[in-house]
Amino acid sequence: MKRWSATLLVLAVCSAVVHADVTIVQKTTVEGGPAAMAGASMPSPTVTNRIKGAKGRMDMDMGNANMPTNMSTIVDTAAKQVILLDHNQKTAKVSTGAAPAPATAPATTVNLDASVTPTGKSQTIDGYKCDEYTFTTSVSMGEMGGANVPPEAAAMMQGITLVMTGSMWVAKDAPGAAEYLNYQKAMTSADLAAAAMGATGVNMPGMDKLAKATLSVQGLQVLTEMSMSVNGPAGDQRVEMMKQVMGGMKVTTKVTSVKTDAIADDVFQVPQGYQVVK
Repeated sequence: MKRWSATLLVLAVCSAVVHADVTIVQKTTVEGGPAAMAGASMPSPTVTNRIKGAKGRMDMDMGNANMPTNMSTIVDTAAKQVILLDHNQKTAKVSTGAAPAPATAPATTVNLDASVTPTGKSQTIDGYKCDEYTFTTSVSMGEMGGANVPPEAAAMMQGITLVMTGSMWVAKDAPGAAEYLNYQKAMTSADLAAAAMGATGVNMPGMDKLAKATLSVQGLQVLTEMSMSVNGPAGDQRVEMMKQVMGGMKVTTKVTSVKTDAIADDVFQVPQGYQVVK
């Protein structure tokens, strides 16, 4: 479940909508893949993003009484700092900039393709006039875990590719669009998207490339739909196994509310009683 939560956290980081002093709530639904195997027990996470200037906080509610909110991420783009709050353990893991790879980790060349393309289509969603963009991202599954995955496990995934395709409906004239773009640029230049993912214990090489690809989209991402598929040698049992686990998964993220009320400074601080871990 920790790995599943981390995956959703990363997707949220990629699609998070940010402004100066704004609170955005996004609802995510997952179909197919692990959702089909889990049935009714599969959570539908709600992610709340709160932004105040150069600082942001993201809280995840797993949408299940047995899985309460257990993870928050605080980002300070000026200080180039990411804090991962584990509310179950009451710990705060602090990292600065991109997490350095261990000296013993082998060098890898990540084959990641990330592209975002406007389609020219538009529609109105919840009162916002939105333009459609399609995106495609593919990465070798043997490279997704980085140094956190044993070499033998990485070797088993060689030759298998995870492909993510979908669309984003973006409201360019939404209030705070300029602030959103500036914040995303700051996140990318400080390597904080990759650091936020690394803080969860799951490393996905090429995260920075995906973040840079989305910078061409300016505005409020009202609706994002993404489908996952697994490619590999025909008849390969590993491929068939991964298709059962991740193939056919569809992730839909929709903004459900936007508020521009002032946010208190202490929202972006480590709560009292939490143990700070560097």
